[in-house]
Amino acid sequence: MDRAKIIAGVVAVAIIISLVCAYAYMNLRSHEVKSLYSVKLGVEYNTHATPIWIALHDGLFKKYGLNVTKVVKFKTGLELAAAIARGDVQVAWACLGPALMIIAKGVPIKIVAKVHNYGYALVINPKKVHSLKDLAGKVVYAPGKGSPCYLLLLKIEEKYGIKFAAIKFMRPPAMLAAILSGEISAAAMPEPYASVAEARGMKVLLRAQDVWPNMPGSFLVVSDSLLRKDPEVVKKLVAVTYAGIKELKSNISRAAEIDSQVLGIPMDVAKHSILMLQWNTTIDVKQIQEYIDFMYEHHILKVRLNASQIVVPVKP
Repeated sequence: MDRAKIIAGVVAVAIIISLVCAYAYMNLRSHEVKSLYSVKLGVEYNTHATPIWIALHDGLFKKYGLNVTKVVKFKTGLELAAAIARGDVQVAWACLGPALMIIAKGVPIKIVAKVHNYGYALVINPKKVHSLKDLAGKVVYAPGKGSPCYLLLLKIEEKYGIKFAAIKFMRPPAMLAAILSGEISAAAMPEPYASVAEARGMKVLLRAQDVWPNMPGSFLVVSDSLLRKDPEVVKKLVAVTYAGIKELKSNISRAAEIDSQVLGIPMDVAKHSILMLQWNTTIDVKQIQEYIDFMYEHHILKVRLNASQIVVPVKP
């Protein structure tokens, strides 16, 4: 056999080996993609979702075997709750009030993990309002009936013996623009809107932690069907949530950088906003029941839910 034939044979074998290896790799990759569970996520477009922005940025969902096919962002928990009710998403990180409202309407979801406490504040225009008593008989604003900010205003009325003329509704971006322009004088806002307003000359008169000790913030909620059919997927979602919180706590500056990119706010404002929340994963069923009772007593919920029946704590 001459030298040319030997070389041609070696090349042919090399090509065959390369093709076999390429096929095996592509087959492995295909199997990996198929093994990932596809999920559509509902996320509030604010600081409350910082652990989820981190998880998306760092690829934590894929790390835990989840393929995120869609991220539906919402300006308020009420909008997010409506999407859950429509069945647009099976998984969402939402504030407690809106989640309870859709559960009370019969939408089959469960609360499986907690993200934080607090994250809401009463913001005023200091040129028009100097103290809380100046708001007696005045109109104040909140994102919607049943929103945590609305509940915060009710708590303020009870605790400080003040009565607002009315609580009107406006979405957070509109509230921010209105208070900065002088169109309105006071509004209860979620983070980061309160911190953005403060950075631009407005005054935070009261925060949730001043009014409502350990006020529950956001939770991970999932559909009953997902919890029943794919409990391992729910465990992965909880694991991702906890991992995002851990990353946030370990490096707040990096978390602020990610929030700044996602939310389009200055990094120093993002950091301040993050620090205004208490990142707490401990679910207190009694605390949730008190929240339910408060909403029921103020005719926001038509039925008095039993917290122990709608809260199913899941360990990752």
